[in-house]
Amino acid sequence: MYEQLSLFDLAPGSALAECCYDGSTRPAQRPEPWMKRLVPKGEYVVMVGPYPLMLRPVPVRAEDIEAGHHYYHYTIDGRVYSGIFLGRDTEKGG
Repeated sequence: MYEQLSLFDLAPGSALAECCYDGSTRPAQRPEPWMKRLVPKGEYVVMVGPYPLMLRPVPVRAEDIEAGHHYYHYTIDGRVYSGIFLGRDTEKGG
């Protein structure tokens, strides 16, 4: 299932991320400070359902991603990113 996305949905500092698994697109935002503390090399965040996936650049081409690993790789402006799901303990405020 694909969501319709308009370029008007992209805020300043955001980009369009394309999933290497199924070609679906999601808006990618710049990470919040707490996210950068967890993944310092992260450049963008996409939401996968209710979960933030931090994207950090990786030195591979999309066609060179190993089979079975496409679902957490995205491209933005031709550059490949690998995703790491983030979470924080809301009880500790962290």
